[in-house]
Order: sequence, then structure tokens, then C-alpha cells
Amino acid sequence: MPDPQINANLYAIQPTFFAVREIHFVSHRPPSANDRIDQSSVRVTEKVSPFNEETKRLQVSLEAKFGFEVEASATPPPFSVKVVITAEFAISDAFPRDRVQEWAVVNAPFVIFPYLRERLYYITAQAGYPPILLPLLQIPTFKVEIARPAPPRALGGVMR
Repeated sequence: MPDPQINANLYAIQPTFFAVREIHFVSHRPPSANDRIDQSSVRVTEKVSPFNEETKRLQVSLEAKFGFEVEASATPPPFSVKVVITAEFAISDAFPRDRVQEWAVVNAPFVIFPYLRERLYYITAQAGYPPILLPLLQIPTFKVEIARPAPPRALGGVMR
């Protein structure tokens, strides 16, 4: 449930809630000690709602799917799973409006991904199969440098 009391002025962008939007799990056969899950076949996609200027909020969802798109000739996986996590973010007036969508596409997944990772691991482990453990994300680091005016130079011993 969104928290209307969140003060979006504390940060330029602040999450107001995280929610499990959807969990879908289908076992195609009982678990086996020989099960091997190809974690690289998990597909993670993102959906971003339009920014609502009236509420100053935006919702972003991450979806992880495994085992639903199997080729006819391939051996079917032991199970299929789909997990969708949605987060809502309050955007302060200080954040540039022309950068909101870019932030949502580039940065929001780094905020939501740990929740998706945990839920996917939990549901597959609870079902008795080898758990799907998505890799950790490495957030790119950067250094912010503030441009400062050059100090005044002395000309002929006199400051100008």
C-alpha cells in the first residue's frame, strides 16, 4: 500500500512501496537430485509507467520468467516460474522532469532487483527444486566533480 505520508523532499527520488505484483509457479514433474537449472535462461524485463505529474509518482516493475518459452524439441524444464515486483517512487520537484524516464529505466532496476532476486530464490527453493539465484548486480561507480571557478591570479603582484 502506498504511503501518503512519505516526504518526497528528503531525497530527489524516494520509494513509497515495493509489492509482489505476481507469482506464478507450475511444477511439470517432481523435483529430482539430478535437476540442473540453467540460470542464464531466466529472462528479466522492465516496465515503466508514465510519470504522474499530479501525484508526482512513478511505478516500475521488474519481471523474471523461467521455463515458459521452451522450444518444442528441447527437454522441458522441471518447472516454470514468473515473479513480478513493482515499486513506486515519489519524485520531488527538485528532480528535473526531463530526466525522470531515464532515471526509471537506468536506475530503478538497481533498487528493485534485490527484491526480485530474493523472491525468485525463495519460491524455487520452497518448491524443492534447485533454487534460482540471479547474480548480484554491480552498480557502475562514478565520481562527481563540481566545477569551481579558478582562483584569481595575481598580475604584477596586485590581485585583480
